[in-house]
Amino acid sequence: MGILQRFSDIMSANINSLLSGAEEKNAGKLLEKYLADARANLEELKSETSAIIADEMAAARRVAANNEEIAKYDRYAEQAVLAGNDDDARKFLDAKSQLVAKKAELEAAYETAKSNSDKMRQMTRKLMEDIASAEGKMVELRAKLTVAEHKEKMDDLMHKVAGRTDMSGFENMMEAVQKRIDSVDAKVALNEELADKMDIKKLEEKYSEKAAEVSASVEADLAALKARLGK
Repeated sequence: MGILQRFSDIMSANINSLLSGAEEKNAGKLLEKYLADARANLEELKSETSAIIADEMAAARRVAANNEEIAKYDRYAEQAVLAGNDDDARKFLDAKSQLVAKKAELEAAYETAKSNSDKMRQMTRKLMEDIASAEGKMVELRAKLTVAEHKEKMDDLMHKVAGRTDMSGFENMMEAVQKRIDSVDAKVALNEELADKMDIKKLEEKYSEKAAEVSASVEADLAALKARLGK
């Protein structure tokens, strides 16, 4: 693929257009494929960009070297004229003219190399920005899918519970739990009631014994009193 076509393809690429109309699950697959291709293209593009920048630098050196040669032969021609050596001056000027004729070609090659390297730099930056954008969208999409999956699980659970028209299973479970609670409460209440009855019985026995003791004491006092009185 030519550099111009590749430049056009990369610079016109749009992540949002790629994802437009795609469902979230499909969007994930599209993004994964795009990222895989884009990352591979980026590595290749970086290598190509480095090579083309190197070509630009070499072309620039050739232009600079040619200009230095032109200036050098121009100085030599001047020195030859000042020295009265016109033939030598002609030779230097002839060599200079050949370099001047070559100058336009070298400068055109440099401009082409520079244009190509500029395009490669733009493509590399654009592709890196697109990859970063796609990675951000992937993170966002995964977060949305995670939330959606949790919601689906909750909806499914609620549907299973609500799907029992009379809720008999749930109610039976609650009734069984309540019976166990009632049984425990009943045992506690019974133990308390029995404990109270035992306490009352003990009190009754206590006071019955005291009443008998009081009665026996009274009878003894009465007998002693009668004996004293001769009754």
